[in-house]
Amino acid sequence: MTYTNKAQFSAKWDVRTGSPRRLWRALHDFLDDNGFEHEYEELKFEQSPIDGTATFSDSLLGQREYQRRASLWFLREVVGVVLCLTVILITVGLALMRSSVKTLRTTVRIDVEGEVYRTRGASIDTARAEEILDVIADTRITMQVWGGEPAEESKYDIRRTTTDHREIVKLEKRFKELSERLDGTLPRVSLTRVDSSGL
Repeated sequence: MTYTNKAQFSAKWDVRTGSPRRLWRALHDFLDDNGFEHEYEELKFEQSPIDGTATFSDSLLGQREYQRRASLWFLREVVGVVLCLTVILITVGLALMRSSVKTLRTTVRIDVEGEVYRTRGASIDTARAEEILDVIADTRITMQVWGGEPAEESKYDIRRTTTDHREIVKLEKRFKELSERLDGTLPRVSLTRVDSSGL
């Protein structure tokens, strides 16, 4: 695990799979299962100059919002109520009361990059020789998680990453939970052991 800044965390995995699309769908399900809003798009392959191989590179973007009390929320509520009692300052009072609740967004980005190639295996029987053609994909998966104030013009962007120490601690805990869950998901769609490490 590494920090790009205090409110952003990232990790990477190397996976070998027999079906890149199955892996891609599993990553979409992973975002769904963890409450991240996102849109599904099919994984696309590009022809490689090497015969019998193809490459792929794509990203999944998801976000989840939650609300928490802003600093000095109780004081804001009390002052807001008092201002609302004075008819002239109702607008100011309501704005102050609304500011006591803060919306925060957690964004996760999963990058997938890899190469698909054919592998041949032969099964020899005394009566006949049989050739089996299969596909293997070596894939690098990178997950980044960051949090802060939502950008109004975008569904996934963050206007300003959080600098609140308590929020950073919560974000780090969420990131570790997501990493552990992804560690548990990847072996179900891989052919061999999954290697994971921080960037």
